[in-house]
Amino acid sequence: MSDAEPTVTRRQDGAVAILTLSNPKRRNAFSPELRTALVGHLDAIAVDDAVRAILLTGAGGTFSAGGDLSTMQDMTAFEGRERIRAGRRMVEALWGSEKPIVAAVDGFAFGAGLSLALLADWIVAGEDASFCASFGKVGLMGDMGLFWTLPQRVKAGKARRMLMLADVVAADEALAIGLVEAVAPKGKAFEAALKQAGIMAAAAPLPNRLTREALGQFPAPLDDMLAYEAHGQGLLFTSQDTKEGLNAFFEKRRPVFRGA
Repeated sequence: MSDAEPTVTRRQDGAVAILTLSNPKRRNAFSPELRTALVGHLDAIAVDDAVRAILLTGAGGTFSAGGDLSTMQDMTAFEGRERIRAGRRMVEALWGSEKPIVAAVDGFAFGAGLSLALLADWIVAGEDASFCASFGKVGLMGDMGLFWTLPQRVKAGKARRMLMLADVVAADEALAIGLVEAVAPKGKAFEAALKQAGIMAAAAPLPNRLTREALGQFPAPLDDMLAYEAHGQGLLFTSQDTKEGLNAFFEKRRPVFRGA
């Protein structure tokens, strides 16, 4: 495969799996090949006990400019439906991941790039980052879970403006409205995101897994969440990691969690 072809590369930094979007001709826009490659890596990571956290980033100084428009022309209705189904598989692999996800966003996170970033638990934006639900500019509506994730991060009015008017949100505003968790100096977003991913990877993995599952059900009735808390906490009370955490607390040392 040549460097010019759309793909996703994977490398490991300690317990963090780093996934880098690469579609250099189109600013890391999502093509079918890139989408397939990302799902393949996520499937492999799901069964890899050496991975405790995932870091998503983009090559060449940008996260993702959105969907690859060159692959959308002259689609039939059935081809369009299959494209969205493939996107759904990617969303489910990310949202259903048992491992925390951090996104490092430089440059554009537009369209599907915004949708992808918002599937992360923690987003670090570079000072040069900008965010836009740009779907309407080509006659489309948001997808890849954007109607679920965006209103959970920003107020309803801002979500409507972004989704209906394609407002471009710069990094400083993104931080102010809760769209991202941190802003790093230009060129430092990856470094800051890797540090955060390392912190998440060092945390107890079983509570992280159950917490992601619980948050994935939001909003839900209080009774349902209380029932889930009882289920999850009941499991954790009997785990080796909880015993280790309690022992470390009383022995005044740092716990070593093993996900058991």
